Amino acid sequence: MPEDQRLFDYDQIFSVSAMWIELGMENVEATYDLYVRHLPKKRNFMVFAGLDEIIQGILNWTYTDEEVQYLLKNGIITPKCAELLKDYKFKGDVWAMPEGSIFFPAEPVVRITGKIWEVNLMTFFLINALTSNTIFSSKIVRSYLAAEGKYKVITGPSLRAHGHESGLKFGRAAYMFGAPSNIVPAFARKFDMEMSGVNTKAYHAFITSFSSELEAMRKATSVFPKISFMVDTYGTKQGIRNFITVAKENQAAGKPLPTGVVIDSGDSVRDFANQAIYCRKELDKAGLKEVKITVTGNFEEERIAEYVKIGAPADIILVFTELVTPGDDPKLEAVLKLAQYEIDGKTDYAVKLAKGKISYPGIKQVFRSYKDGAITKDVIGLEGEDLGTPLLKQYLKGGDLLKPMPDMDQIREFTLKEIEKLPKPLRSVRKETKYPVTTSRSLEDILEKAKERAYTKKDNSE
Repeated sequence: MPEDQRLFDYDQIFSVSAMWIELGMENVEATYDLYVRHLPKKRNFMVFAGLDEIIQGILNWTYTDEEVQYLLKNGIITPKCAELLKDYKFKGDVWAMPEGSIFFPAEPVVRITGKIWEVNLMTFFLINALTSNTIFSSKIVRSYLAAEGKYKVITGPSLRAHGHESGLKFGRAAYMFGAPSNIVPAFARKFDMEMSGVNTKAYHAFITSFSSELEAMRKATSVFPKISFMVDTYGTKQGIRNFITVAKENQAAGKPLPTGVVIDSGDSVRDFANQAIYCRKELDKAGLKEVKITVTGNFEEERIAEYVKIGAPADIILVFTELVTPGDDPKLEAVLKLAQYEIDGKTDYAVKLAKGKISYPGIKQVFRSYKDGAITKDVIGLEGEDLGTPLLKQYLKGGDLLKPMPDMDQIREFTLKEIEKLPKPLRSVRKETKYPVTTSRSLEDILEKAKERAYTKKDNSE
């Protein structure tokens, strides 16, 4: 567990856990819910990503003697807390929606039960892991849906990401939708993936490093015959003409053909479309129908939807800048809220009643209903109720992993099946549609009891 995740927010997180410990509450069992309050702009749903990071983070959460002494020296924890931190190992339970699940606001995507002070220490890590990963998955899926299956969407390099870790998370989220990123081979090794859908490409810097575009293309194919070329370095018409010349030369010599052309610049979506139409016409006329066309240039869901409407030829739409740094709504308000705790065998409910930020008490489950294979409604209820298909599955029991976590190919398969269950209105990237999410009568009853208890506590304290 990286130090920057273990040592989040000294004054708030550690002091609260230390206070619970000093007040004799170190063995209090508590349940927390991790969820998102609101949908980002124009999103009709979200896709849960980051579960593997969360589970691995919890399993490997420890504190070194040096870290404990630092916290103690600076008055952030108490001596009793310091002793407990030295032997820290989470021994609770974790329930969660499978990674790649469709979810909606206020629905617990992760439910954690453990010692009240132990789970509290993970607050910022859990929120960060959910937020950073889910922002990417929920943005990428919009490009996937906008393409309507007419174009293959591939994500580009993470060079404009806010840091290397952010780029890796973006690439991982892209893989969940079968939109592999050509980030770096190290990324593929890290997650045991094949670099499918990604090919060698000669971009502008290579083209301009030779005396002519034609020479650059000839030199490139002498090393990698199956290569793609950006054809707009000096102008698309010249670029496609030189590409065809080199392809014909290779063909005559019995060498493999270069695999594709990339259009990387344009003033508008219509400009990209016109260039693609021209390239496809010239390639087909030259007998090079198998050569693929890729368009890329700040494409995101809105521009993809426009390209689809035009119906211009393309095999691949390459997206990255607008997805790896989502400018339309880069924030996601995830929270971790205490829902229930048990002291001396007595259960009590925790609830926040602030306007616009109310939290529900109790050990909850999310239930989903379907019709003709499509999702129709969700109900947030109590564990044990029978209100549809339960979405939260158990991953950790007593601190132990119940079964191996799914690999990326399994996550991708699950994610794509989830997307298939979306009804047509939710698939729109331009029209907002509200999906019905309700709460069960039993959950509402508990909320009312928790409110009464909360107001009574308030009155007594006064």
